[in-house]
Amino acid sequence: MSQVNAKRPLTTLQKSTKKKVTVRLKNEVEYKGKMDNVDSYMNLIMTDAEELHDGKIIANYGRVIVRGNNVLFIRLENDL
Repeated sequence: MSQVNAKRPLTTLQKSTKKKVTVRLKNEVEYKGKMDNVDSYMNLIMTDAEELHDGKIIANYGRVIVRGNNVLFIRLENDL
């Protein structure tokens, strides 16, 4: 089997700072905003963050810090 260029998730995240992301936590809370920084534990600092519930905005925050072990997934938003 030939090996396709393997992407490392952390490297992809670190290259995607200053881009919009959606972060889903294990407790089903979801945040959408700009990822300012990420470390090797996938701790995130987000700005202009919005808290979502069932796709609807329920709160706006200037800055959110998310602990990496609470993250279920991070979706990078496409710039259209």
